[in-house]
Amino acid sequence: MAITIQDQPSTTYIRPAFAPIEYLLSSTNTAQTGFKIVCKIYLNPAAANTLVSTQQISPRPSSTQAILSIQDIVKSFVSSNYTLLDGDTVDVTTTPLAYFRVVFQEYYNGALQVATYTSSTIPAYNSSPTYLQFASNEFQYYQIATGALEKNLLSGFSNHIPVINAFSANDRWLKVKTDQKIQLQWLQRNASGNFQVWLRTLNSSFTALTTSVLDLTTTSQNYFALDVGRQELPTHTWSVAPNFTGAKYYAIGIYDESTLELASNAYLYELDECNTDYTNYELHWLNRWGGFDSFVFDGKSKQDVAISKTLAKYSVDRVSGTSLSYATSAQRTRPFDTSLSEAYSINSRLLSDFEIVGLEDLATSPEVYWKSPSGFVSVNVAAQTYERKKSEDGKVFSLSLNMTIDNSDKRQW
Repeated sequence: MAITIQDQPSTTYIRPAFAPIEYLLSSTNTAQTGFKIVCKIYLNPAAANTLVSTQQISPRPSSTQAILSIQDIVKSFVSSNYTLLDGDTVDVTTTPLAYFRVVFQEYYNGALQVATYTSSTIPAYNSSPTYLQFASNEFQYYQIATGALEKNLLSGFSNHIPVINAFSANDRWLKVKTDQKIQLQWLQRNASGNFQVWLRTLNSSFTALTTSVLDLTTTSQNYFALDVGRQELPTHTWSVAPNFTGAKYYAIGIYDESTLELASNAYLYELDECNTDYTNYELHWLNRWGGFDSFVFDGKSKQDVAISKTLAKYSVDRVSGTSLSYATSAQRTRPFDTSLSEAYSINSRLLSDFEIVGLEDLATSPEVYWKSPSGFVSVNVAAQTYERKKSEDGKVFSLSLNMTIDNSDKRQW
């Protein structure tokens, strides 16, 4: 005579917080008067064990089963790691992750029953796969583990291949500026392993210049971040200093020493040393998988000031002594709330198909930053629709976006 937890989120993988996190329960007491299942949701059960929510659920109609959904609670406790964008080494943290477990009790006949039933503790992080991606378990391919090969890092771009010794112009090389700040993030889901960051620089003929490795101190269920821009890579402690003299390309991935194979795909970058006559706008954004991507818009741009006014009408005293005055300077309508925001129209270079798909995350991201001359600035990107263009019949496309500075200025009343 008890609750049975028939199905619950697996502890093998770190759970996307913006996807279903559900429990299927059954009870032999559902016919009792006023039957409910009381669900107590705890945050960080291994440490503070904070009770964050108590819910009551009823059985499904004509059933002994009930479903508890907690994703709307969990997503309030995960975070992004924008602060890591200022780092210059390997950052290891659990900050973006949150751990939960649920304690269930039965309530019937006007009383809360003594027996408790506890779920497994599950980790969750700030990721929002589409429903199709979640239903097909695609999120599982974005988590590194010992013996699990060719996983993806937390990037929305698909500039990767599953090998480290065969590169060509037909591969998906993401063009990056030599001074662009780029960061790769990844999740490790299982116990500690012997992982290294693997880096290879190549010339324009795809001949290797140097192959370097960077040892990692890894632990279970952690979030890792590494700056991998051209200017930042040489600052890390490599086994061999990477040679960028004459380099046109470089590839980077996570190497599993225990299997002597890549634990992740190799991510591919092409150094774009072309300078345009226009201002570069380097944007960083939280992607769907919980990492940050970046891209430089180096096409023609335009800067405006977006102005918003709220007007109020005032009565004007027309009596002046013993006569009426109709002064043209009397202000009958006054702005009492005027806001000014810097607005930009920016354009990209010509894009490949995979870059167009990857930049969709920018158009829909809830967290976007412009790396301005004065530092990272929060911006809002305006996009009502996003066309997934394809370079068919020899056509190529660029991307135009409108963005505004998040913090507006005010004028006097």
